[in-house]
Amino acid sequence: MAIPPRNLRQRAVFVPHVRIPWQDGIAAIVQPDNLVHRARNAEETWIEEATGKIGEWRSLTRSVYLRWAITINASTLAEQRYREIPGDQALRTNTLRMVEGRPGQVPLTIWPAREAAEHYAAVTPLIAAYGAADLFGALEDVVFDLYEIFLRHNPEPLMRGNDYQVLRRTWRQRSDSDDSAKQWQSAWNARFETWRRKRAYDGLHQVLLALFEHAGLQRPSFYQLTDVADWARTLEMVAELRHLIVHGAATVSDRLAALSNTPTSMTFDFVAGEPLDVKLHHLQSIECFCDQLLTAINMSLMERAVGPLRQAAEAAR
Repeated sequence: MAIPPRNLRQRAVFVPHVRIPWQDGIAAIVQPDNLVHRARNAEETWIEEATGKIGEWRSLTRSVYLRWAITINASTLAEQRYREIPGDQALRTNTLRMVEGRPGQVPLTIWPAREAAEHYAAVTPLIAAYGAADLFGALEDVVFDLYEIFLRHNPEPLMRGNDYQVLRRTWRQRSDSDDSAKQWQSAWNARFETWRRKRAYDGLHQVLLALFEHAGLQRPSFYQLTDVADWARTLEMVAELRHLIVHGAATVSDRLAALSNTPTSMTFDFVAGEPLDVKLHHLQSIECFCDQLLTAINMSLMERAVGPLRQAAEAAR
């Protein structure tokens, strides 16, 4: 039986990933996006689990982008269709109303074809904004999922203090029986979700910085142009855009403008006080950042386990 997705965002995944042993000749042809580390000891188990999830996270972020990209495409094609069909045809849109005491379908609008085309033209530019908000949600899923993997293998920081005596006891007894293991898993899930809700208020960029410090991760040794602080700044920028979208802001905030138009702000070109106009290239920039961040995390995890990758590759020759 298939395992259900953890949230709605993880449905309709269009980019399934396949694991290929590095010894397989096909690996040299397809050039895999991700590296999976095989743990050599208990301390590296969380790194194996985390690197094993990179493909799923990359699939998630790409699929979220693709869902909104094809929605933009569909809206554009619908506009074209309603401009081309006879003008006396119409678009009928239904909704629910109480009809004789029961909910029933009734027409909310009936737009002539040309009017429907104009409405599609007005709607299409808004889709990228909601896609950006959804894609930031996928980034939240990725960062917190990675943090959860680390903390589940190293839970002590979340069990300190008198309030967590029972949780610590459950942790110590987790291997006593199947019931003990289930009790620990249930207690841990509750503890982590409470912690996650509180940490979300700190801002995802602060969570990423804390994760890298807490887990002993660093910028990959061969990276020259950006560092963890730059990635956090980009997260802060996308978060501010999401905040404005969710709250229906009409204009660009000073904060978003200050974070835009820099060497590491991708194509974010927002100007304070100007209308908040989210375009497809902004959505594409966020997807590109997702891809780059996952690669950086993957390489950082690998170097956490085996040291600088260039030196490891040279030693293996």
